[in-house]
Amino acid sequence: MIRDTAVATSRELLDVLEARGVKNFFVSPGSRNTPLLIGLEARSNLRKFIINDERTAAFAALGYSLASKQPVALVCTSGTALYNYAPAIAEAFYQHIPIIVITADRPSQWIDQDDSQTLKQYGALQKIVKRSFDIHADAGSATKCASNLFASEMEWYANRVANEAVTEAQSAPSGPVHVNMQFADSLSTTVEKDAEPPRIVETIRGENILSKTTLCMLAERLATKRVLVVAGYMQPDSKLNRALTRFAALPNVAIMCETISNLHLEPECHMIDSLLTHINDEELKELHPDVVITIGGALISRLLKEFLRHSDITQHWAIAETPISADCMQRLSLHIDANPARFFSGLAGVLSHHESTPAFGYRDYVRGLREKAMKSADEYIRASTWSELKALDIFFRKLPLRYNLFISNGTCIRYAQLLTTKMPHACYCNRGVSGIDGGNATALGAALAYKGTTLLLTGDMSFSYCPEILQLVNQDADLRIVVVNNSGGGIFRFIKTTRDLDIREQYFCSDPKLPLRQIANAYGWVYLRACNEQELEISLDKLFETPRSILEIRADAQLSAETLIKYLKNDRLENRKGI
Repeated sequence: MIRDTAVATSRELLDVLEARGVKNFFVSPGSRNTPLLIGLEARSNLRKFIINDERTAAFAALGYSLASKQPVALVCTSGTALYNYAPAIAEAFYQHIPIIVITADRPSQWIDQDDSQTLKQYGALQKIVKRSFDIHADAGSATKCASNLFASEMEWYANRVANEAVTEAQSAPSGPVHVNMQFADSLSTTVEKDAEPPRIVETIRGENILSKTTLCMLAERLATKRVLVVAGYMQPDSKLNRALTRFAALPNVAIMCETISNLHLEPECHMIDSLLTHINDEELKELHPDVVITIGGALISRLLKEFLRHSDITQHWAIAETPISADCMQRLSLHIDANPARFFSGLAGVLSHHESTPAFGYRDYVRGLREKAMKSADEYIRASTWSELKALDIFFRKLPLRYNLFISNGTCIRYAQLLTTKMPHACYCNRGVSGIDGGNATALGAALAYKGTTLLLTGDMSFSYCPEILQLVNQDADLRIVVVNNSGGGIFRFIKTTRDLDIREQYFCSDPKLPLRQIANAYGWVYLRACNEQELEISLDKLFETPRSILEIRADAQLSAETLIKYLKNDRLENRKGI
């Protein structure tokens, strides 16, 4: 029986390196790197060169990689051992030699605490490596991973880092990378070696265009699979829109587009959360895809992310605009470096002539679920009393399609995810880091760049950050504004984390008591107000007719939160295995 290190992060790192073709390791003795040394010995296919002096080991690794044209790895203990690698790694950096530097380290909480062999190791080589990674000590009580591929999030992270490190080292121009690994006691504990292969993230580089051979290979993988395309935030792209329209016509393909994906496909494609919350558990299970293909930026929908993390997907493909580190479903298997429009267009062409018939009418099944969910959602909204949900349902139904829409973070973007049945000309939100500050000014800049009308949909807390943008709107910018005034951060009355806290209103919602009428009057804007359905219908018509106008929507804040919770069946979903 082969004994392996009990440190899961070390096992993941070594398994991935071995599977990705890193077979030669130049190691130096030490104590803190014991888990790595035990793990290396347990892997007989790896070749180990034991060299006591780290400086010599690093230059030997450089020479081996230089002559063999293969990536190699260096392994050392904690402390000053790492700094002995610097001369050789500097040479490797400028010669573009792929060396993976693996340094053992003590847990970060002991740095600068006068503990033996502790110093600041992470980032020590950052000027002479392509990228630095830091894997924290897995203390055995790490957060359980949502994906069933890994026992803990730290194992998933170590697997992800290992895949990225190899890819980065070998990507043009190739060069060294640094993986710093923190280890806590006990270092020498062993377990029986697991024969299960590690998760490998494959990379296909097509320089924007994939070859016919590659497209045929990818088509074979998808031909009989249920394929779900998930689109995060993107700029409008007519070529991608046409390509996805063609790809979505395939019988085994369904698409879920977030509101700010700027894709103009079937209207219901955008109402992701409404779909996930208005179908039963059996339908949810049947909705699980085999393969997920992601494009665009980070997803807004927590429900979609949780659904995919707990689903039975076997593959996650990320296309170009999603970097290889974006593994939010914890199932990433393939990173394709190609132009998304050309990728989907080429793949649709090959699959449309494929002889195999998909075993599952996935597109029609999802379409049927959408119709059922939309009917249920519509009945709920129409039967509900006046609330933010009711008000914004009316807003999105009446929004002119020629407008550019800018949405603030917080509650507004989540309502947009639920209620956008038709896409305006373009739709934007600051979702790079999802802050609520700066939304007003960003909307102003967008309005200055667009010849038509830009409408800002925002909450009172978001709008309170820079209401003075009203004075900057001139004849060069046609900006209209809708403010959902819910007496502070309405999202905190909805999300489970804060909704039941006694200090919620004081510390989280924090009503800015925004005097919108006075602000509008001070800057010469037309002020409109709606506190019921009839007023909203009339005010929206005036807003759409009147430049430099601002509409305040008021509804009971607590009732609005309760209405939204019931709409999403929130309490039931939080205990639902598939969500």
